[in-house]
Parts: sequence; structure tokens; C-alpha cells
Amino acid sequence: MNGILTRRMLLEATWRRCGDSRGCYRRVCPECGEVLYASQPEARYCRPACRQRAYRRRVRFRWKQALIFRPS
Repeated sequence: MNGILTRRMLLEATWRRCGDSRGCYRRVCPECGEVLYASQPEARYCRPACRQRAYRRRVRFRWKQALIFRPS
């Protein structure tokens, strides 16, 4: 690397030093399984593409459930 620190590198170093406290949280993305270091405790996804994929999957599931359990 060129000696440039990225946001991910800084968050990972903070997590290694402090653990899951003081503004750094280690999570596993439920969509792709990648480890992410988040600055927000409620962060779940590693990137917007994973968040969008999960949203579309939930919408598709609800749509299928609505078609299956439609009252006659």
C-alpha cells in the first residue's frame, strides 16, 4: 500500500485496541459474510449493495407470502 490509511484500516485498528466499544463495532455482513468494522452500533451491512440486495429479498419474500396466503 502507498502508506495511505483508509477508513476501514483505522476502524479495524480501533477495534483491535478497544473492542466493541468507543465507536468501533465488528460485525459480519448477513448478505455476503464479509467482516465489517462499523462506527455505528446498528450497522448491519458492509456496503450499500448488500443493503439493497437484502431489501429486495425481503420485498420479494413478502410479495410471495401475500400471493400464497391471499384469502379467497
